[in-house]
Amino acid sequence: MRIKSFLMIILIFSTNFAFSETLKTSSSTPLSQPKSISKSIDTDHCYYPAYSSPARIDVQAAWNFIVSASFIYWQPEMIGVDLGYIPSNDLSSYDSSIVNFDTDYYPGFKVLLGTHYDYDNWNINARYTRFHAKETEKNSKGDIIYHVFSESISISPLEARWRPKIDYFDLEVGRPFYSGKHLVMKPYASIKGGWTKQTFKFNAEVSGVKQEADLKNKSWFLGPRAVLDMNWLLSYDLKIFLNSSFSLMYQQFKTKDFFKSEFHPMTYSKRFRAKSIQITPTFDLSPGFGWSSYFDHNNWHVDLFAAYNFVYFFNQNEFSAINASGDLMFHGLEVSLRFDF
Repeated sequence: MRIKSFLMIILIFSTNFAFSETLKTSSSTPLSQPKSISKSIDTDHCYYPAYSSPARIDVQAAWNFIVSASFIYWQPEMIGVDLGYIPSNDLSSYDSSIVNFDTDYYPGFKVLLGTHYDYDNWNINARYTRFHAKETEKNSKGDIIYHVFSESISISPLEARWRPKIDYFDLEVGRPFYSGKHLVMKPYASIKGGWTKQTFKFNAEVSGVKQEADLKNKSWFLGPRAVLDMNWLLSYDLKIFLNSSFSLMYQQFKTKDFFKSEFHPMTYSKRFRAKSIQITPTFDLSPGFGWSSYFDHNNWHVDLFAAYNFVYFFNQNEFSAINASGDLMFHGLEVSLRFDF
């Protein structure tokens, strides 16, 4: 009887010891993904993290700086900037036609400075864009009517000069990530700000009397900007991309208009000044094609791309008006070279 009791005690003790060891082993090895998660995106047999895998450019050097320079070649356009209209002598057969301002392409540039942070692979960029243009248009047909000088008498000759200037900056904070093995998404929160200056001058003759109009407009703007860049990775380090953004900014205008008519023996002149504010929406769209690669044992990374820019500012034409009535837009080529080090 004692032997049976002794054996029963040993069996119970052994069972408890084995069960406790099992719990200890299972608690020290949880059922989760292994620590050595593969960073490769070239195979389907790897473990992906629970969040989107970071897609930052990770050079071996410790600086983590970004430097970029871009050459832009844009054409400016603005609604409401025209030379006048040609009245029809026979409205039953021909309509009156608008004589538009024929604009050209002009150079400008962009510069960018940025950095990467190891903390969750965040990226900060600061970009500055400068574009100044000088447009001149002449017409000596003698059949144009421009409402600033006359509503019914044709003016001849006519010379117009439009000079749009814009300088602005973008401060971006975001985290690029892989949305697929070959698709990189780059959402950013951004601040956009800058200033514009436009002048519009006319010299003409109405019934032999010289007429002059000098219209000036200055503004500054500041507001939030949302950005989404998409990159499709191709073979041989090539890529196609589509960058887009939308801004909503506070903008303040100052307008100065000056008109002069040289009646002999006296000169008649008139001045007009105004200040106004508005909430200005803008959007940018840039499709393009590029190539990028690491070199020097991954100590450097170079990115070369070409894009076509579309930049649109709503309600920017305040010439001879209190309320802005025309949109300002730019479009053209951008060629960029970027270094990460």
